[in-house]
Amino acid sequence: MTIPKAALLALIPLRRRTLSALRIGKHVIKSGDQWSLDIPAGDVKSKRPLDYPISPDLSQRINVYVSQIRSKTAGASTHDYLWAGCRGGPMRAQGIYGAVRRRTRKGLGFPINLHRFRRAAATLWAVQDPTNVRGSKDLLGHASFDTTEKYYIMAQSRVAGRVLAQAIDSVGK
Repeated sequence: MTIPKAALLALIPLRRRTLSALRIGKHVIKSGDQWSLDIPAGDVKSKRPLDYPISPDLSQRINVYVSQIRSKTAGASTHDYLWAGCRGGPMRAQGIYGAVRRRTRKGLGFPINLHRFRRAAATLWAVQDPTNVRGSKDLLGHASFDTTEKYYIMAQSRVAGRVLAQAIDSVGK
């Protein structure tokens, strides 16, 4: 039971730079058995602080990762970044990007890049809970819902595509 970066991204779709900058004790905070993310405004593209509770299941996975996997990674004890690289330092953003693509390709049969997690989160929210879709703005850390709606929510184009496909099918009958 490890904490793949993809599991964290599926619940908390962070930007690549923010994900690679996570530091234990600074951004990734443990309180009892529960972990949370507390990212100050200065460490975020939108300059808006981000604060996310982490589920008990994912908190348990972080515990295992930090105590059993990260601790055995060469050089991990020399820094406090969450993601320890195999060369003794923290994983850089490009390394995390490649690792997520490799893991998702292996697990799903196709690679998923980091930004797709953000788009998927907003789209899923729009499909599953359209009444409260504006909350996706806060999940993604956007300053305005306009950005979320314009660039991240693909639900409307999918619905429009289905309607168009049904219309085309009905014409052919």
